[in-house]
This record gives sequence, C-alpha cells and structure tokens, in this order.
Amino acid sequence: MEHLALYSELNLSDFCNKISDLFVLPKFVLDSENETEWGESKKGDLQINVSRPFEIGTLQEWDDTVPEGCNFGIIITKPNIKQKEVEKIGELITNEFKTSVFHHRTWLGPGQNIRREIEIKGSYNNI
Repeated sequence: MEHLALYSELNLSDFCNKISDLFVLPKFVLDSENETEWGESKKGDLQINVSRPFEIGTLQEWDDTVPEGCNFGIIITKPNIKQKEVEKIGELITNEFKTSVFHHRTWLGPGQNIRREIEIKGSYNNI
C-alpha cells in the first residue's frame, strides 16, 4: 500500500468525484466515523482509499510520516505497483489539484513500513 498526502480545501465528496473522474473509477463509496470521513473506489486490481479527518493535524497524529499541513490521505493498493506508477499517479493528482502531493510511506505488512519523503510536483509548477 502506497500512502500519499496533500492539502485541499475541497470537501470529501467533491475531492473524491475529481479523483474518480481523473482515474476513470467508479463513484466512491463514502462513509464517516468518529474523527474522519473517507471514500473508497475500486477498479480491477486498483483500489483507492481517501481519508479526510475532521480536524487538521489528525493525520499527523495517526502517522508521523504525514507532512505537516496535509489534510487528505490517499492509500493506493495495487499488487506489484512500481515507484514510477506511484509517481505518475501523484503527478496526475498534483496537476488536478494544483498542489504538491507527498509520497510519505509504503506499507509492506504489519509492522513493516518504508518511510518516504518524496514531494511530487506536477507540470502546473512550470506554468
């Protein structure tokens, strides 16, 4: 599982609709509980989970690899996904939302993580 994070002022529904359109995914199933709201969509072997806690800083409390200021977490699940694919997904997201996307962690299994500190910048930065 690849973990991305970013900041957006959008609400969860609008954010998920844009992600759905961007990657031609089925409409996200939305839900919420206690401190967060989330959406999930799956197409083939690709699953995307978007989480937006109600309070800024919550993502960082849950996961110290999340960069400061990010209020959306995105988990990409796809068997054997390559770093270049993660970066391409991140680049598409950063161009769509006009903000940097951070690839901050790869989850390999219980207690097995690779900390990442990759800021993905898109072509919108070069305009």
